[in-house]
Amino acid sequence: MAEFCLDCWNKMSGTKDSAKKYIMCKELDLCEGCGQWRHIIIMERKAYYMYKLRYLLFPFKIIYGILCLAFNLLILPYLMFRDYKSKNKGN
Repeated sequence: MAEFCLDCWNKMSGTKDSAKKYIMCKELDLCEGCGQWRHIIIMERKAYYMYKLRYLLFPFKIIYGILCLAFNLLILPYLMFRDYKSKNKGN
C-alpha cells in the first residue's frame, strides 16, 4: 500500500484538504512521495462530512427531543390507565 504524507497527497490529488479529513499515523514513517520521515495518511475519516454539518443538524436534534418529550408526556396518562386496568383485571 502506498504511504503518502498530507502534502504529497494534496499535490497528487490537486486538493487542499486539512489533516482533520484523514486519520494520520502517530509515528513518523517514510513518505513515498517526498522521501522524508513524516506522519502519513492511514485512511479518510468516514464521518467527516457529518462533522461539518453538525451545526446545521443541531436545531433538528433539539426539535426532535422536544417533540419526543411532549409525546411521552401526552401518552403518559394512557399508559398509567392501562397499567391500572391490567392490575385490577387480575383481582
